[in-house]
Amino acid sequence: MAVSRRHATVVLLAACVGCAREPSAPVAATPALPAPADAAVTVAVTSPKKQSLSWTIDQPGSVQAFEVTPVVAKLAGYVSKVHVDLGDQVKGPAGDKNGTLMAEVSIPELVQEAAQKAAMVDQAKAEAELARQGAAVAGEQIKAAEAMVQEAISARGRVLADMERWESELKRMEGLSGVIDSQTLAETRKQYKTATAVRGEVEAKIASAEAASREAKAKKGRADADVKAAEARVKVADAETARVKALLGYTEIRAPFDGVVTARHVHTGHFLQPTGGKPEPLFVLARLDTVRVFAEIPESVSAAAVVGAKATVRFPGLDNREVSAVVTRTSGVLSSDSRTLRVEIDVPNPDGSIKPGLFAQIRIAAGSANTYVLPASAVLFADETAYCFAVKDGKAVKLRVQTGRTSGGNIEVFGTRKADAATGPWTPIDGGELVVVGNLGALADGQPVSVK
Repeated sequence: MAVSRRHATVVLLAACVGCAREPSAPVAATPALPAPADAAVTVAVTSPKKQSLSWTIDQPGSVQAFEVTPVVAKLAGYVSKVHVDLGDQVKGPAGDKNGTLMAEVSIPELVQEAAQKAAMVDQAKAEAELARQGAAVAGEQIKAAEAMVQEAISARGRVLADMERWESELKRMEGLSGVIDSQTLAETRKQYKTATAVRGEVEAKIASAEAASREAKAKKGRADADVKAAEARVKVADAETARVKALLGYTEIRAPFDGVVTARHVHTGHFLQPTGGKPEPLFVLARLDTVRVFAEIPESVSAAAVVGAKATVRFPGLDNREVSAVVTRTSGVLSSDSRTLRVEIDVPNPDGSIKPGLFAQIRIAAGSANTYVLPASAVLFADETAYCFAVKDGKAVKLRVQTGRTSGGNIEVFGTRKADAATGPWTPIDGGELVVVGNLGALADGQPVSVK
């Protein structure tokens, strides 16, 4: 036991001595390597170049009829006949031909009113003719009265001449009063008085004839007014007849355009009462010779979806049939809910094979003319942000880059700013920048570089 303790003590002392001993030779340290950021890296560079980019907008769409119209009745009545049914093709008005007769409405009281209005027209025309005849009679009376005036005026001339003669004769006789006998003088004086009396009578006839002429003219004016009133009544009666005739036209329900009946809601004997509220449609008619293809274009590319832009419409449900077209119209504003622009493309459909409701895939051709581009290998995307490295004063400078479309391995670029600037103005691209191409992940901001 004692031996074991001594052995342990010796071992412990030896261990302590070993711990205090100096090393026989120092260990050489490994030299440190220079950091990658301190070493100059040879890089390839390029400059932004101007060119035109072509790209497409691909969006799903749906087919709708070019026009969809609910056909309703204007007047209350009973359906007497129905001439079309679901799926029937109908024709709209063309030239002097009316559209396809779809249904008939019976309104007997309207037929009677039309007959009454026609009789009122005949009555008004008869009254107008009677008034015209009265005006003609009044015109003849004016002529007769004016003739009497002229006759009286002519007689006044003769009477005046006769009175002047007897006045002159009387003066001559009175001058010869001592020579001629008194009987002759008295006879001459009597003739002068008679001529004077006749003149007064003629003047009275003239005044009477003129009064008769004025009366005849007044009657003619009244007769003319009666004619105008009667003719106005004829026009009113004609207008009323035309109105009722137009209403009778509503008893025939006709197709407003070429199309197909997509719904029927009426049968023979139905009572139609369209007044009060929204009338129920009798039929629904869709125009399918041309269809509209609708699509919602996202805000980011909506500026390129303009009227007249070339487009291709593909119908997967029709064996991927493709139709070349153009954008026909747009809503002109973005939806406040979806931030999309609605576009419409009209597609001819002469055989009716493109049915409303079909799914469509729309591709709209777009592009940017004369814009600056960089190779895709010159732009680094990280955290949804685009970066590039510009070479300035022998160093790589990391910049945020404002990008646009990608086409054919090139990316549209508009401007740059410092990499650590999340906001602020962009410096426009001018084409004189030197931008590193390739292996951008191995570069660091401010790292020395040499250009190949």
